[in-house]
Amino acid sequence: MKFRTLIVSAAVLATAAFAADSPPAAPMLVRGTIASIDAKSVTITRTDGTAVTGAIGATTRFAAVEPRRFDQIKATDFVGITSSPGPNGTLMAEEIHILPVHVGEGSYPWDHHPDSAQKAGSMTNGTVAVAGPAKAGSMTNGTITTAGGMTLKVTYHGSAIVDGKCVGFAAMGGTNPCTGVADVAVSPTTQIVAIVPAKPSDAKAGLAVFASVMNGPDGKPVVASMVLEKNGVKPPM
Repeated sequence: MKFRTLIVSAAVLATAAFAADSPPAAPMLVRGTIASIDAKSVTITRTDGTAVTGAIGATTRFAAVEPRRFDQIKATDFVGITSSPGPNGTLMAEEIHILPVHVGEGSYPWDHHPDSAQKAGSMTNGTVAVAGPAKAGSMTNGTITTAGGMTLKVTYHGSAIVDGKCVGFAAMGGTNPCTGVADVAVSPTTQIVAIVPAKPSDAKAGLAVFASVMNGPDGKPVVASMVLEKNGVKPPM
């Protein structure tokens, strides 16, 4: 279940700008740079030097990232926060993604440093409230509200209570999802971006990209979604 949770959460972010549908069960997540692209396919060079080529079709979704400041986060925003455990059980925000739709709500493990020895952290998707003690090792997407200083409190729904904490995806909680609150410390080095719609023509060779790729009916790779670099701002996911 933990492996599936990691895979699904990544697909959620990659498609967040476009649909609130359940993501595919096991997409391949590709971080890297566009090596070449045309109307039918794209080749992405991963950070480890390997390459992945996938077909582009009418259902491929495109998004881009734009920078935001801490003071631009509003209480009505739905956000996804990648974090790492901090002292005394706090959550230390590494990245904050302002999402255009409510998708992937919950708190679950998230490895946003797959190519390094850095310890995996968490993702939290939820909505913005008043700051309190953080919960370590998770990402929470939910409604976030500022509580003064560089701290956010995020409320979210998850699937189950584990060791006294609400964790998992809200969508897996049936008609009775649990409710959680995460207090997140934000530093000057925390990257804050908004995921915004993009056009296929915005995807060009040389741009950094975070893509979700899955097998099509014929077993060949198909690109489900791409989050693109914009004006030098790279997808931090």
